[in-house]
Amino acid sequence: MNQMPTSKIMRHTAATARRTVLLALSGAAIVIVAVVLERTNFERAQSEAMVRLFEANRAASAILLADERLTMTANMAVATGEKRWIERYERSLADIESAIERAKELAPPSAVTKFDNETRVANDRLVALERAAFGEMERGNVRGARRLLDSGLYAHHKQALVEGSNAYFQNVVTQIRGEVLVLQRRTEVYLPLIIVICGLGAYYLWYRLNVSLGRLHKAFVRAETTIRRLAMKDALTGLANRRALFVELKSMLKRAERQNRKLAVFMIDLDRFKPVNDQYGHLAGDHVLKEVAERLVAALPDAQILARYGGDEFVVVYKYDGELKADEVIARKIIEVLANTMSVDGQALQVGATIGSAVYPDDACSEEGLIAKADLALRRGKSQGIGGAVAYNTYMDIDLDARSRLEAELRNAIATGELVPYFQPIVDIHTGTVQGFEVLCRWNHPTRGLLQPQDFIPLAETSGLIGELTIALLRSACSGAARFPDCVRLAINIAPCQIQNPVLAHSILAVLSETGFSPARLEVELTETALVFDLAAAKHVIATLKGLGIKVALDDFGTGYSSLCYLSELPIDLIKIDRTFIRTMLTREESAKIVTAILGLSKSLQLTTIAEGVEGEADAEFLKTHGCVLAQGSYYGMPMPLDDAMSLLARGGIAPGQRRVA
Repeated sequence: MNQMPTSKIMRHTAATARRTVLLALSGAAIVIVAVVLERTNFERAQSEAMVRLFEANRAASAILLADERLTMTANMAVATGEKRWIERYERSLADIESAIERAKELAPPSAVTKFDNETRVANDRLVALERAAFGEMERGNVRGARRLLDSGLYAHHKQALVEGSNAYFQNVVTQIRGEVLVLQRRTEVYLPLIIVICGLGAYYLWYRLNVSLGRLHKAFVRAETTIRRLAMKDALTGLANRRALFVELKSMLKRAERQNRKLAVFMIDLDRFKPVNDQYGHLAGDHVLKEVAERLVAALPDAQILARYGGDEFVVVYKYDGELKADEVIARKIIEVLANTMSVDGQALQVGATIGSAVYPDDACSEEGLIAKADLALRRGKSQGIGGAVAYNTYMDIDLDARSRLEAELRNAIATGELVPYFQPIVDIHTGTVQGFEVLCRWNHPTRGLLQPQDFIPLAETSGLIGELTIALLRSACSGAARFPDCVRLAINIAPCQIQNPVLAHSILAVLSETGFSPARLEVELTETALVFDLAAAKHVIATLKGLGIKVALDDFGTGYSSLCYLSELPIDLIKIDRTFIRTMLTREESAKIVTAILGLSKSLQLTTIAEGVEGEADAEFLKTHGCVLAQGSYYGMPMPLDDAMSLLARGGIAPGQRRVA
């Protein structure tokens, strides 16, 4: 029989409590060890006291020995009258002084003064008498010198020296004996007391924990329902979480099978959610997720399951009666509800949603299969553009296989050099001379012929191959462009995901070093999408590129909502006006105003402007009149192979469109 979750929790809690008691007992053991260490410390202190006692005895003996040497030397000097004995006497005085100083260091503080008054004074007086005897001897009065050394005063001071040394030793003995006695008494009192306290504490702790276990059992039983409910809810939105989704969906599938009914599963992914997190912070992102949950609950009262699948993905499950396009109606309703503007901290935000759907039992019969099919449809919707709803069909599995094969072919194409650079001229709009080329990629597929970027670049981005593709393309382009005049530049576009790669600049520099192409002749183009992903990473990469001498251009300028912000935040060298404004500037007044405003802004900021998508003479004349510097488009030349670019430069570098004007 399976145990209830609360029973498991209770069992774990009981085990934790027992472990806690063991820890407490371990603590008591540690205290006992500390007591043993205290005992060891006592024995060490006792040993040290014995060493001090021995040293004190040595010091006292040294004083007496040195005194006897001095007395003997003085007697020999008087007896023989030889001066060498006096000199030896003077040298020996240092020995007794050293012994007295050593004794003072070992003496108890209370006995130092008395020792100094008795022993040192007695020694000083003996020295004075002995030196007086030397004086008498030098004057020839040997008898008088002998009387001084045999006098009662001399004997008195020697006796005082001996008694002072003995008293000093006795004081040291008394002090050490007192210290040892204090240590013994402390050990005899404290050790039993600590052991008793530890034992009582451990018993009390064990008793209290056993009492608490009974109370905890009742508390966990009461909490069982609450715990189970919380375990099945998403903490942020209050919707069912992923675990609850699979449990409930599995149960619904069993009922649907018995009742011969259908179910529709909708996988919802929010659009433009990451920029909200990046620009306004994760608190704003949490607010959006809660608002989405509230809107789904209010708009879909008949939903069988509303769940947050994870991140910014949600799942809705409906009973499906098989009506034609009923799933489309529900999906459209969800999209409309989530498309309405949200207010976060005074900011009006629009996120929107893309939806993928699958139907039981038509598309899959298990909960995992249904979710997987709906997710596959969602990914197809994402690839087609934001804000759409896509229902699963079996062709998606076939497309998935085809995508896998194409991805393997693309990986091989990067390695074998099937990707070739094409060069589109960037011209001076006033002279028509070619100033540089934008490098565009073509795939010379062995069976499908020459493929355009839209046929494989999205796959490279989603499969993680875009970084290898860009570096391979740059290497090939720089190798070919090495034959261009030094004044001709190259421009290459960097995918949004690449800007987050901290080694991007170093990879580009390695290619330039390998091919001998000057960094000053290279421009790297970034789109606003790349900056939205991670502005801090973009700043770091752009700063590194600029440090290498590479220029940086902001591509598709004017299409995003933060383009002006990036001009103030980042050290951009060039801006490229998006082709949508160029193509309509002669037919739509709004586009013309945007183009002239961008040209005026670039002039005031001293930035070079490149107009993309120039298709006719009238476009060129309008741009020339309003101060545009550089342009590219079909009017000046379509993307061309390297040999055609070389031929164009060999003819003087005058773009075809300019020759038509002339």
